[in-house]
Amino acid sequence: MDGAETLDEGIYTTGTTGDSDEGDIDDDSATDEVEDVEVYNQISLIPDGKARRDALRLTKKKAKSLPRVTAYATATSFRMDDVLKFFNARQNAYHTNPKLIDEVIYSPYAYQISASTNVDASTQASRVGDLLGVEELRLQEGDEFRTIKKKNKFGSSPTEAEIFVFEYGTVVIWGMSEAQEKRFLSSLKRFEVEKLSPEDAEMEDLNYYYANYSRIYNDVITLRKGSGYMTKLSLSHALSQSVKISLFEKLISNTIEETKDIPELISETGKIGMPHNEIMQQIGQLFLLRTNINSVGSVLDSPEVFWSFPDLQPLYDAARSYLEIPQRINLLNTRVEVLQDMLQLLKESVSSKHAERLEQIVIALIAIEIVLGIVTILVDLLA
Repeated sequence: MDGAETLDEGIYTTGTTGDSDEGDIDDDSATDEVEDVEVYNQISLIPDGKARRDALRLTKKKAKSLPRVTAYATATSFRMDDVLKFFNARQNAYHTNPKLIDEVIYSPYAYQISASTNVDASTQASRVGDLLGVEELRLQEGDEFRTIKKKNKFGSSPTEAEIFVFEYGTVVIWGMSEAQEKRFLSSLKRFEVEKLSPEDAEMEDLNYYYANYSRIYNDVITLRKGSGYMTKLSLSHALSQSVKISLFEKLISNTIEETKDIPELISETGKIGMPHNEIMQQIGQLFLLRTNINSVGSVLDSPEVFWSFPDLQPLYDAARSYLEIPQRINLLNTRVEVLQDMLQLLKESVSSKHAERLEQIVIALIAIEIVLGIVTILVDLLA
């Protein structure tokens, strides 16, 4: 997104989505200079005050030290009843407390970590907080991403994260490390319907911290101190939709790449030049893809939860705007129209080939009838 937006809730959305991070090299000074120019151009769009001062301190490299929020698309859907039972069964071991909110399951989730790792994490968070001048980065009692003080029999302290599981096959995880995310996703595999291969699965990651304002800037979400899980739910809806769109963007791009030779063949030879079986396979694949995209159309609408909690709508709208979801949906629809045209072209080709085959059969029958007629005449003459 190129501009900045200020909402009633005090949310500032600036910067670009996660795709702009690709190709960053930590030790490349030239890249740093380009990044700084981009960052400062965006900072000028943020209203004066604490939000702008924090943005000046928070570069992309420093942001990577903040807690993660990651969205995954790993399946077509989840068996939500089984997922709910899964969370309920882990209340004692992982401090889960699941809640079903419309078509989303929310739960805190705490993995056990060693005492030394916990101390290092707290020290690192404090150091990052001092470096950025943002006091809210320090892990402390009362933050949603916090260290639980209760000691267990192993002498370690769990770190509590928060998870949102969406029925249409996506998961949004707040506050886990990458290794913990993979561990949790592995335990969730048993509940997946039409599991995606690792190559097809999609992931989008950002970072977040707490302050006295709300903002989305440079792939960092700033949450207002005291924000509850409903605030994260509103943002998670946008992240979940974004990663689902990314999945279909990849599928459509791959399909267009695979079928791009067909129009070229038609323009050069006037024919598709493909066996009938291959044409039918292409028709089936295009039809399935179009059906899947149409079935997820309702998912990309504004969630019904905002009818009950309208004060969360601005947060959701800000995240959608930052992730450029409306523009991406329009582009997705345009590409679907291209696929529909391709599907229609293949159908017409099959119909044309069928008509040609019928014509050939009719011509052959007429020829046979003529030959039989000539033979009959010759036999009569000879008799």
